[in-house]
Amino acid sequence: MTPGLLRSCVVSWDGRTKIPIVEVTAPDGHKSLWVAVVAKAKAVAAVKEVIPPNYVATLTKQRLTISRKSVVLRRGEVRRIGL
Repeated sequence: MTPGLLRSCVVSWDGRTKIPIVEVTAPDGHKSLWVAVVAKAKAVAAVKEVIPPNYVATLTKQRLTISRKSVVLRRGEVRRIGL
């Protein structure tokens, strides 16, 4: 895990990084979940940069928790996830 990732996200007491999860709703009502490896306050804006303009992005209360053994995500990366 890079130091930049830790500065961008919330780190819990056990050393795991918690990345904001954004819910995206398409015009047809289909929903998908996205993560943005940025500060929580910038997560929705980061996701809006990669989705069509007529889709709606909202920050959820959920966080993606990763540990050192998890898939590597780079600072600033935006990725669609499946839960």
